[in-house]
Amino acid sequence: MSDSSSASSENGQSRSKAVSVLHSINTALGKIETGLLCLIIAMMLGLAILKIVLRYGFQTSLLWSDIVLQHLTLWLCLLGAALATCERRHISIDVLNRILPENITRWSNLIVDCLALIVVGILAYYGFDFLGDEQSSEAKLIGNIPLWWAKSIIPVGFVLIGIHLVLQIGIHLRISGQVSDISKGEPS
Repeated sequence: MSDSSSASSENGQSRSKAVSVLHSINTALGKIETGLLCLIIAMMLGLAILKIVLRYGFQTSLLWSDIVLQHLTLWLCLLGAALATCERRHISIDVLNRILPENITRWSNLIVDCLALIVVGILAYYGFDFLGDEQSSEAKLIGNIPLWWAKSIIPVGFVLIGIHLVLQIGIHLRISGQVSDISKGEPS
C-alpha cells in the first residue's frame, strides 16, 4: 500500500508542477500583452493629442494619423481579447455556471473552451489567408512600412487567444485529474 500511496503522491506532485508551469506561461504571456496594450494606448493618446495641437495650433495635420489610429484600435481590440482569454474573462456561457452542479460545470467549461479553440483556429486560418492577400498590396502605412504589417495582428491575435485556450485546457485537464484522485480517497 505504501508503494501505491507514494506513486499517487508523486503523480499529484507532477500534476501540480505541470499546472504551475502552465499557469506561469499563461501569466507571463498576459504580462507581455498588458505591456503592449499600455504602449498602444500611450501611442494612441500621444497621436490624438498631436493631431489636436497641429490642427488648432498650427493649422496643419498628419495625413497618415487616421489610418494609424484605426490600426492601433485593431491591435488594441485583439490584444485585449487575448488578455481577456488569459484572465478567463472572455465570452462564456454564464447560465450554465449558475444552473449546473459544480462537477458538471467544470466539464461544460472544458467543452466551451474546446469549441472556442476550434472557432479561433478557423479565424486564425482565414486571418493568415487574408494577410497573404494583403502582402501582395502595395499600400504603405507610413513611409516605406507596408500596410499589411499593421494588419498582421489579425491572425497573430487569434493565435494568442488560441494559445491561452490551449493552456487553460491543459490546466483544466491537470486539475481535473487531481480532483478525481482526491475523490477516490487517495492521498495527494
